[in-house]
Amino acid sequence: MTARPVMTAEEWVACMRQAAPPTDDDVSILWDGRRLDSRDAVMAWLAEIEAKRTEGAAGVDEGV
Repeated sequence: MTARPVMTAEEWVACMRQAAPPTDDDVSILWDGRRLDSRDAVMAWLAEIEAKRTEGAAGVDEGV
């Protein structure tokens, strides 16, 4: 059986054109309560993830 998407990309774009603009509370909220409500907040979160990945990769390289 082949999986089919629920809607095509064109259908999704058409739905988004009709969507209302985001409100102030339309933001991602992390499990620890931090709000990703600005570019700076997102960039800090991505830097944190990259640091954790680097630490994890260093542990694997060292045979930890």
